[in-house]
Amino acid sequence: MKRTIKKIMQNILGNIRKGKLHNRDFTIISDNCWGGFVYQNYNLSYKSPFVGLFIFSPDYLELLEDLEEYLKKKIIFISPTRSKYQEVLLEDNTFGKYPIGLLGGEVEIHFLHYKDEKEALQKWEYRIKRINYDNLIIKFADRDLSSYELIERFDKLPFSNKICFTAKDYPEFKSVVHLKKFTGEKMVENEWKYYKRYMNITNYLNGHNN
Repeated sequence: MKRTIKKIMQNILGNIRKGKLHNRDFTIISDNCWGGFVYQNYNLSYKSPFVGLFIFSPDYLELLEDLEEYLKKKIIFISPTRSKYQEVLLEDNTFGKYPIGLLGGEVEIHFLHYKDEKEALQKWEYRIKRINYDNLIIKFADRDLSSYELIERFDKLPFSNKICFTAKDYPEFKSVVHLKKFTGEKMVENEWKYYKRYMNITNYLNGHNN
């Protein structure tokens, strides 16, 4: 009963938030689940394949620097033993627990919340077709092997609408949103839970209605 009531309330609140949103046809490109939570927050259907997955930061910047060309390529699934991030996955106890796709022979897509390769491929291919390249929101965070150099590269990308959540303040970078809750930490954690303390996402999305 409590779960049902919670779901009903989330749906009501989502519709209220959607009513304040003028820009609804946007695609979020994200290095993790953040984009999915934004769509859910407004009861919007996913206009992005970057839902329920994550990408290690070095690969993510590789992807973003040639985004449209990479997204034309097919996903090839690989064994976890072929992942360049095998050691990290073993340390995190996530090795072999979800499908890993390789895009363009270089970029690893870690389908964290998918049960198998078939589901991951179906959702990826369906959502690729829904991308609105004229209204992109690009999101990054200082986690998953991020570095100062990668944040700098992200800030220089030619996308007009980009956000980078960080635990440390970087006033030299226009795209950075400093999540002060994590000040003193190495990186942000679960940024989808805390980012709204530091930015008005509705105003941000409405301000980027291209």
